[in-house]
Amino acid sequence: MISINITLLIQMVSFLVFVFLMNMVLYRPIRRMVAERQSRIDAQQQDIDRAEAEKSAAIEEFDSKILDARKLGRLRIQELKAAAYEQEKEMLQKATEDGAAQLQEFRARIQKDVAKAAKDLKGQVKTFSVDLAQKILGRTI
Repeated sequence: MISINITLLIQMVSFLVFVFLMNMVLYRPIRRMVAERQSRIDAQQQDIDRAEAEKSAAIEEFDSKILDARKLGRLRIQELKAAAYEQEKEMLQKATEDGAAQLQEFRARIQKDVAKAAKDLKGQVKTFSVDLAQKILGRTI
């Protein structure tokens, strides 16, 4: 059976001293280390959150720049197509004009050749007609 006497009081004082010493030697350093560890974890978590925010901002900026570059590229392509179309029109117009000039030159040359050939033939027609008439009539004219 439990008897209440001075030994109980000594054991209680001994237990309280033991708890006090354990608190000073073991529990406080451990709690301090846990608190320091938690503060480092919190600081690292803040760094991670800040890095995530920077990453998100960088991705958004990158996407924005890509969209702007694509728009600029499409605009540049349209400008180049328009310039190419204008150049094509100019080239076709020049080719048409050159073709028309060459055609006119060929027609003029042909007309000149036809006139020359007609003139030459007119001179030869007279000779041929005299020769033919002489052969048909059998005498000189």
